[in-house]
Amino acid sequence: MEYGVSLLPVIPLRTNPSEKSEMITQLLFGEYVKIVDKEGQWWMVEFPDDSYQGWTTGKMLTPVTEEQAVRAAETDARVTANLILPVAPRDTEDISLIPAGSILNEYKPASNSFTAGSKLFSCRQQPLFYDPESLRFKVDEVAESFINIPYLWGGKNPFGIDCSGLTQVIMRIFGIKIPRDARKQVDRGNPVSFITEAEPGDLAFFDNEEGEIIHTGIIVSNQQIIHASGCVRKDRIDHQGIYNSAVKRYTHRLRVIKNLASYRH
Repeated sequence: MEYGVSLLPVIPLRTNPSEKSEMITQLLFGEYVKIVDKEGQWWMVEFPDDSYQGWTTGKMLTPVTEEQAVRAAETDARVTANLILPVAPRDTEDISLIPAGSILNEYKPASNSFTAGSKLFSCRQQPLFYDPESLRFKVDEVAESFINIPYLWGGKNPFGIDCSGLTQVIMRIFGIKIPRDARKQVDRGNPVSFITEAEPGDLAFFDNEEGEIIHTGIIVSNQQIIHASGCVRKDRIDHQGIYNSAVKRYTHRLRVIKNLASYRH
């Protein structure tokens, strides 16, 4: 089996091996993947956590050995909460601006450094890290930092993000792994019986007339939700769904709320 890691801030993954093909997600800096197929210069890669697959060009992905990939998976990696963090290979000025949700393996606070693939990197600012125990009282601050980021289908970064990319990145920042798509995210966590029992950090899911999960967002304080719809925004949520005060109507119908703070897959 072959493996790769992203040493670019963002790598688009597509449904088919073509630049014209739909972007379905993005690989962020420090994420390791399996290479499961090749077609010319195009590689199909698979995320280890949820087996999500997509195509990218081999020139964007940095190959690593199986030993390096396994070591990264077994390492207690840190996930950046800074919207943008400047990093560079050690002893160089080749700076990359990596997005929130990027992974820093073998992070050393004393030197403010970490590894990715076979390279040692240094952070040019202090990275922000959170743990699962801080979810309830820090999620408002983290989620609000994403407000006004434009909606982008398949996006997972501060210049374009979709609804499930937003929830996946925010939960990852707090050390909680969930799948890429809302229809699979809804299978994680423990149901919350009533909207009044929801707490900051819970995820809300919304369906269509056919009962399909089509949207998700993260509950914050004061019965509000932060979600990506047009852009990342904060709206009121109640037992019916999301109420958009700008258009004075409900825009999404609530299906279920899930508590992931005490859930471990």
